[in-house]
Amino acid sequence: MSLTDLKKSKDRSNSKENVKEQFTIDEFIADADNYAKGSPQIVSNENHGKMNLKQAIHDAKLLIERKKSTEMQGKPFRRATFTLSENTIAQLQKLSAGTDLAKSHIIRILIDELSNKEQEDQIKKLFESDVG
Repeated sequence: MSLTDLKKSKDRSNSKENVKEQFTIDEFIADADNYAKGSPQIVSNENHGKMNLKQAIHDAKLLIERKKSTEMQGKPFRRATFTLSENTIAQLQKLSAGTDLAKSHIIRILIDELSNKEQEDQIKKLFESDVG
């Protein structure tokens, strides 16, 4: 494959989305300094005007929420490593065999059950436990 094969097949100069300003390398490098100072002239964001503080905070929160939701969609579970006693492993194995549920699923159910209790009940349950 030659470089001529990479040439665009249609001239899209009429499209507003594809219109690009022509600039020199020196102008681009100078604009990199402007970009670092927060006021780029050539390369800029979608919003050409400056945002006020409330708008910037709102946009940042939306970006964080969007990022969290995409992370959760792609990976609903994450590996975790923790230590259990032999007795606890045997109990978990027995529960798993009796219910036909995966051990990790049982642990998620128990954590969800405990986390749905009131804080006072959670503390009581955690400190009453004689599991070492």
